[in-house]
Amino acid sequence: MLPSAHLLSPPGRLLAPPLRCHASAQQSLSATRGLLLRGAGSPVVKRAPGGGGGWLLWHQSGARVALATSPDGLRWSAPVSPDPLLPSTDWWAFDTAAVRPSDVLLISGPAASSRRFPSSAVYWLYYTGSTDERFGSPFPAADVPALPGLAISQDGRHWARIEGDHHSGALLGVGEEEEEPQGWEARCMASPKVVMHAGGDLRMYYHSFDEMSQRYAIGVARSRDGIRWMKAGKVLDAGRAGSFDECGVRHGHVVRDRAAARYVMVYEGVDADGRVSIGMAVSEDGLKGWRRCSEMPVLCPSEEDEGWDSAGVGSPCLVQMDGAYDWRLYYMGVGRDGEASVGMAYSEGQALQKFEKCDAVLM
Repeated sequence: MLPSAHLLSPPGRLLAPPLRCHASAQQSLSATRGLLLRGAGSPVVKRAPGGGGGWLLWHQSGARVALATSPDGLRWSAPVSPDPLLPSTDWWAFDTAAVRPSDVLLISGPAASSRRFPSSAVYWLYYTGSTDERFGSPFPAADVPALPGLAISQDGRHWARIEGDHHSGALLGVGEEEEEPQGWEARCMASPKVVMHAGGDLRMYYHSFDEMSQRYAIGVARSRDGIRWMKAGKVLDAGRAGSFDECGVRHGHVVRDRAAARYVMVYEGVDADGRVSIGMAVSEDGLKGWRRCSEMPVLCPSEEDEGWDSAGVGSPCLVQMDGAYDWRLYYMGVGRDGEASVGMAYSEGQALQKFEKCDAVLM
């Protein structure tokens, strides 16, 4: 039995925007706009279960997964000790060098006791692991191997890995050299983001690098129990020549839009110069017919040379708030010095085509 603990106490009531920022005297407000937490990457943000109002942020910290907590999703604590997930010590495993969080499912109530989910764990952490130390960098190169994994927990801090069907313990693998055909995921299967659709229909969105097109693309796999998965092909490919995502799309995070009864995907787009921005696409059923909302990104790197996110923005995590048309977009920003940090932008109104970086409280 995994130990359980209460992470958060009930916070005060969250006030609505506008948000304000307390920046250091050495930095302008525009250079720090959107910044929430320094030294963190690949954010996965969830509201804590139980209705207490707290927030949880799993993020990449070097080669490991760390956890921060917040009363309002804006003011974040220092990482909780100990680190929730470290690289594996098993020599044969797929995640011996680095791990980064990709998504967390909060499975509680009737779903937790369902036969489809063979555990009473509340938290299911889908993560990406690698045997290459370069995976610890904010934007790893295309040739870095990576595979999806799963760990479960009762408190979000103490995790037990679930061994997948792949010989390395991963949930899925790329096409092996002796397999025919190899498929388009010949190098990696990274950033598994999981959506529970209905009736035990789980969908994992992931990205890989297509050797044929030399572009990143996003694919989907399906499962009934969240552990055994079957690939179902690509859902979103690179954009047209000259676009912000012409060299590929990756890190697709999919959310069911309650107001529009459709699926929304935010994703990293890579342009011809390697610049990384965030784009958005929508689909009626989440499996096919994905179409871009705009030829322009919904969030761009800062134009300030000293901006904390001036070198690139990515790893988007989209959260729909209580108001059906209010959204928060948590993301990773990288500065010119190579440091990764977590920030947030918000969208209000029915359009959902542009996000404004918040002026939040820096901790």
